[in-house]
Amino acid sequence: MKTQKKAPTLQISGLNVWYGENHILKDLTFDVLPRQVTAFIGPSNSGKTALVRCFNRLNDFTSNFKLTGEIIFNSKDIYSPKTKGSDIAKQIGMVFQHPILFRKSIYENVAYGARLQSIRPSVEQYTIVEECLKKAQLWHEVCDDLQSSPDILSNGQKQRLCVARALAADPELLIFDEPCDQLDATETPKLEAIVLSLKRQYPIIFVTNKRRQAARVSDVAGFLYCGELVEFGQTEQIFTNPKDKRTEDYVTGRLG
Repeated sequence: MKTQKKAPTLQISGLNVWYGENHILKDLTFDVLPRQVTAFIGPSNSGKTALVRCFNRLNDFTSNFKLTGEIIFNSKDIYSPKTKGSDIAKQIGMVFQHPILFRKSIYENVAYGARLQSIRPSVEQYTIVEECLKKAQLWHEVCDDLQSSPDILSNGQKQRLCVARALAADPELLIFDEPCDQLDATETPKLEAIVLSLKRQYPIIFVTNKRRQAARVSDVAGFLYCGELVEFGQTEQIFTNPKDKRTEDYVTGRLG
């Protein structure tokens, strides 16, 4: 019996991005599959953040942004005139390099995500908040402080709170944009463990400058260099048997 091939969550075809006269991304084509972590690696200014900002329409707020090509998300064209950017933002959760939290309680930060899916009753909201904090491996650390400000939390806890808030909106795709950049050696493994546990439920895109981290957390990896997707494939192959010398130079530390 043949195994049924998974339909891609994202299909990117001939993607080009400009900021003004700067050609940031050059003719990218690849798929993102469900139940996988797809990592993008590459040196600074290679286009990684510009790429993921295309997926949830954050580039719409960048002046002189221009895009050609096609991004299909669950069979919908993200940049079709019929597609609302606000709808896409609800369906794609994002955790940024720096924890971005509201000046509200720990509980309210996560409940905000639940309200994005129009969940109002307090009992149902509380259940979602608890479930999402557990998925973010934070519940037992904050369950007695839900009405406190996130200011009491460590940087790593704040980042996990951002994960919980993203989950509360019931996304169809999760993006992590260098989420461990500000975390110490004790907090980074916790977030990596969360990513590995969440991939069973969500397709995940993970951007990192850390080569070893990409090797640990991802199933598929893409190497971006000067806006070009030099190589894209199974992580093991990218790191142990790259096809392009630039990829080999990067993963071995000779480039970037």
